[in-house]
Amino acid sequence: MANKRILITGGTGFAGSHLAEYLSEAEPETEIHLTAFNKAADLLGENLNNYQIHEIDLADQEATSVLFSDVLPDRVYHLAALAEVGSSFTNVARTLNINTQLQLSVLSALHEVTPEARLLLIGSAQEYGMVEQSENPVDENQPFRPINPYAVSKVAQDLLGYAYAQSYKLQIVRVRPFNHTGERQTDAFAIPAFAKQIVSIERGEQQVLKVGNLAAIRDISDVKDIVRGYHLLLEKGEVGRVYNIGSGIGVSMQSIVDELRSLATCEIPLEQDQDRMRPIDVPELVADISAVSELGWKPVITRDETLKRILTFWRNRE
Repeated sequence: MANKRILITGGTGFAGSHLAEYLSEAEPETEIHLTAFNKAADLLGENLNNYQIHEIDLADQEATSVLFSDVLPDRVYHLAALAEVGSSFTNVARTLNINTQLQLSVLSALHEVTPEARLLLIGSAQEYGMVEQSENPVDENQPFRPINPYAVSKVAQDLLGYAYAQSYKLQIVRVRPFNHTGERQTDAFAIPAFAKQIVSIERGEQQVLKVGNLAAIRDISDVKDIVRGYHLLLEKGEVGRVYNIGSGIGVSMQSIVDELRSLATCEIPLEQDQDRMRPIDVPELVADISAVSELGWKPVITRDETLKRILTFWRNRE
């Protein structure tokens, strides 16, 4: 029997690289194929075997179909996307166009070339948008109330996946991950931005830690737990169903900052920076993870461990 072939779009990015490393260890006989828009964005670690990187613009539908024909994947994880909430306000059309076209290209190739393959479609908790505090924790039936262009693009991806699954009987499982973090996440995101600044203060290169809205309550997991969940969902999740994945616990961004400051080697003064405030923000967003828990998944990595790894990552950078 031929080895299983896995395709991870966006496989050299933050979550994609962690997923590739996890799968390389969990399924060592598997061929792992990763897509990258350009190899300069390669975030892969060293602990990865039996993989191949395909440099491709997935917005090109024909090129994507050729890739599927060459690889003939049994499993597809679609992670490729423009993923920054803040910058989506200044790049509205680009965010909507690219994320929607990437999804269409992958769904079209799946339908035309490998209709028996299983696909995990990565949505986002941002799809739920303006959630009232009384509605937390939110389950998968929570209405969509997206409040930023990125979230709107993820709703489009999510519903396209549902439509293709229903129309063509494709084996698609959808997941809506809540906030997750870890080493190699860019400082366009809050927690690595805090960590990077703290390291700059430790080195005497910066005076204060600039922050945005610290009152927000978020559900924050370690990326390593999340990608383990992705694997379980693609293998065991119910086709046509959508699953939340997160910690199921809310934590304020103030608490995250305080924990990071407690791990610093010097005093870390704070300063609120208006440039880091979003035009609109959700006060609280926490996952109901009952559905994924029924499959046997639960987060196991402590927040303290995650934050220490992130600080170590930034301390080791020049």
